[in-house]
Amino acid sequence: MGWRLIVYCVLALALTGSFLFITIENESLSSKENNSSIFNAKEIEIRSSSKNKEIFYTIESEMINALSNSNNLSIFKPKIEINNKDSYLVKLSANKGVFFFERNQFDLSEKINVNLIKDNEKIDLFAEKVFVDIDKEYLSSKNLNLKHNDLTFSGKEVSLSDELISVSGNPISFARKNIFKGLSDEIKIDLKRKLLYLSGTSSIFIDGKDISGEDIVFDYENNSILNSENLRIKSENS
Repeated sequence: MGWRLIVYCVLALALTGSFLFITIENESLSSKENNSSIFNAKEIEIRSSSKNKEIFYTIESEMINALSNSNNLSIFKPKIEINNKDSYLVKLSANKGVFFFERNQFDLSEKINVNLIKDNEKIDLFAEKVFVDIDKEYLSSKNLNLKHNDLTFSGKEVSLSDELISVSGNPISFARKNIFKGLSDEIKIDLKRKLLYLSGTSSIFIDGKDISGEDIVFDYENNSILNSENLRIKSENS
């Protein structure tokens, strides 16, 4: 019969000064010939915070294991919640991953699902692999796709460190099906005002016109350009 052990582990992590509060079921400890102990546990919950203590996160995992001299934990079917109460909430799940507990980082892979809630709006993220840095407040992947209602983005990194959500790539593609599509090097998403701030030289194809310019401010709710420098317009018939 399984037993439940609640362990409050105050880990003296010299690099971070963090605390991990861990709840464990059916924990076990074994050794190999090289005298490296292997920690293995099922049904585990970890609660901790970022270096600046403003961001709190929890991990629920069906199983974890690690070598005693390792600075990371292998996690299986993890469910992760990252909460910056004043700004955003991120919920992630994956088939497997690695938790670098001294650096508050995750490397997740297989069947990844990410939900970002900010300004009472929800954004879904899709990728085969995702790297998460809680302290620096970003998620990255070789192919990171975002969806907000019928608006889509394809880039490589999402940053949450500023007031607006920042998407970067080289370039980023964005679109609203049958309405517009475009390219930009960096996009800041203002969910409150329904605006996209396109950095550098960007282009938008809308209403049969190919529009390019620098530092474009685009109203994605009304499908209109509010501001830009060196705006150039080319119609399909020209």
